Amino acid sequence: MILTNPGSRNVLLLLAGVLLVLLIGAGILAITRAETHSEPEQIQVTKVWTDRVDSPPGMVYYLLDVNASTIGPFAWNLEPSLFSMTTNASLTYYPTVNYNETAVLRESTMNPGRFIVGEVVFDVPLNQIPTKLSYADPRNGISIQTTAIPAGSGTASRFDPSVHFEFNGTSAANAVATWAGITNQTNGLAFFAGGPGSRNYSFVFFTGEKIYVTFAFYYYRFPYDPNSIVVKSISSEDGYVVSDVLAWQANFPSLGPQQLPVTMTGYGSNVEVTLLVTVPPGPQYGVLHFTVQWSELG
Repeated sequence: MILTNPGSRNVLLLLAGVLLVLLIGAGILAITRAETHSEPEQIQVTKVWTDRVDSPPGMVYYLLDVNASTIGPFAWNLEPSLFSMTTNASLTYYPTVNYNETAVLRESTMNPGRFIVGEVVFDVPLNQIPTKLSYADPRNGISIQTTAIPAGSGTASRFDPSVHFEFNGTSAANAVATWAGITNQTNGLAFFAGGPGSRNYSFVFFTGEKIYVTFAFYYYRFPYDPNSIVVKSISSEDGYVVSDVLAWQANFPSLGPQQLPVTMTGYGSNVEVTLLVTVPPGPQYGVLHFTVQWSELG
């Protein structure tokens, strides 16, 4: 159909212009969305940990502390199974579902301005190291990569739940009943990790973390034993850093926690001592060893 009416041609030109503006706007929106999802700042590896005490033979667990964020105007759904890790052997690995020693990153809705921090765990051969972390969600057009992988922050150690200690400085050691363990107030087989109130119910800890080790001493004095014995100090035989040594005496509850030395006087007196121990570079295995230094009074 040929339009000869100038007014009709003007209407068509106006409609065509509006359509062109809409198409350009849609294209800009699509490009903006794609660019938003391709920004590498949306995932960042902040720390890298290794665990060889739990991995299969010839393998190592890499634990990557990942900070995922939304810097654009669009929400997206973070699905940890869509992560992958490339190593220096140019091989790609996907997150393991068999790691239970720490909480891992969970599925989350990433609204604009939100960020989330968590661990993604990969099981790779011992002779390989991570070089790239990727996140790919083709269905939603999301592709994120980062090659900024920091050096290892620490390694895992697994300690036995029991604790070994030696007595020095008293002949009444046989009169002291003892109990010791890596404990918290919830159950006798769990650790405290990190700061007070941070619980880890496994026996695996990483370099630099803090654990609480508790000792209970009960003095069942024999007639030939000294009237009082003093807990002077407790030190690590393994060379670990010990700090914040606090003692409680059940027979003197009004005293509250106190620093060593602490005196136990008479039959049945007792004291509970808690140490804060820094986990050394690992991997370390087995039982923690401590020396208790005593003195005698009366």
